[in-house]
Amino acid sequence: MTAAFGVNFAAGALFPFLAAEHGWNAATLGAVAGLNTALTGLLQPLVGRAVDAWGARRILLTGMALLVAAQLLLSLTSQLWQFVLAYGVLGAAGFAASSTPPVSALVSRWFPRRKATALTVITSGINLGQLLVVPAAALLAGAEGVPVTYTVLGTGAAVLVVPLLLAIPTEPPAASAPAASAPAASAPSVSAKAAGEATRSGSLTLTITFGLHALSLYMVMLALPQYAIDHGTSPAASGNLPALAAAASLTSMIATGVLLRRAAPRSLLYALHALRTLALLLLAFAPGPAVILAGTLLFGLSSFATIPLTVAALTAKTPATQLGRSMARAWLVHQSAAALGVAAGGAVHAWTGSYTPLLAGIAAAPLLALVLLVRNRTADPHHGAAARPAPTQTSGTPVPDLPTSLTTKGMS
Repeated sequence: MTAAFGVNFAAGALFPFLAAEHGWNAATLGAVAGLNTALTGLLQPLVGRAVDAWGARRILLTGMALLVAAQLLLSLTSQLWQFVLAYGVLGAAGFAASSTPPVSALVSRWFPRRKATALTVITSGINLGQLLVVPAAALLAGAEGVPVTYTVLGTGAAVLVVPLLLAIPTEPPAASAPAASAPAASAPSVSAKAAGEATRSGSLTLTITFGLHALSLYMVMLALPQYAIDHGTSPAASGNLPALAAAASLTSMIATGVLLRRAAPRSLLYALHALRTLALLLLAFAPGPAVILAGTLLFGLSSFATIPLTVAALTAKTPATQLGRSMARAWLVHQSAAALGVAAGGAVHAWTGSYTPLLAGIAAAPLLALVLLVRNRTADPHHGAAARPAPTQTSGTPVPDLPTSLTTKGMS
């Protein structure tokens, strides 16, 4: 995760150097970045089916090989069409097959009982990539140039990551065999049909909220430096804001892993969507650098921690053999929404000269996600219903429920 996201996010840090070296403007580079993000999402159904058919490790190796090839080709790029193919297409394919969906499928099979916590740990690799790889790439590009930087990124991923992937077992023990469920001792209080409808409704709601979360995610991370400069922050200080948001996000990941011992993933999602709404409103109506700094911290705290919690909730009842396909649909929505947000950010800034209108409007997205989650919870037929414990069974003969006379008066 650290390598895949670090290499992918490093592209944004290299855009100013590419613009200076080749004369490509911000709109052109933004369009290629949008293509990369959109294609990553569109490839998720294919990646998901491949994960279920051939295993997550093989897909991760394939994705990392494509990502390495993309970086090495970018080191030789001198024309825009070459950049589009290497970064916009090949890089997107490599990132789609080496990032969160296949990694999440592998981890979910290894840790089915502590899925949310395990996903939180591996998703923190996103923030480590932002904190370690992106600044290093920017420093190297300034000192040695863009071609050398791309060569180092590709070679580093090949040397450090590929051997680790080869060392991972193909699948965990009994990964493809779902645990046998115990026979029901009594009729459930909610019909199977109603329960199935509730599950489908919950999955749809979570998928929609995943897209609403992504709508502002990449757009804000890309826009923060320029937005801060527009509001009086020095260029040097504004360049540190994405790293500050990443550090806050890493802190949030650690806190989420601890809180999951006592709280359900959905409860934490409520807090994160509410915090994201506040962060976007602070950024949109910030009177100066101090408030932008506060908004950046809150945005970081509420950013990437949403991903493992949503994935864990979405796949809570998914068989191990269907994890890839199950998550692919959600990631298709996520990446498509992210691409839309990035494109909208560039268009609004080009039209108005400011990100303020979009930040103010997009604050409605996490608020709507919060409302949808709360409404879906209250509409769940299982919500608020006390589960009736099954009778104890110590042999092959079913034990009937005890009559009331024996459980109350008869025992007094």
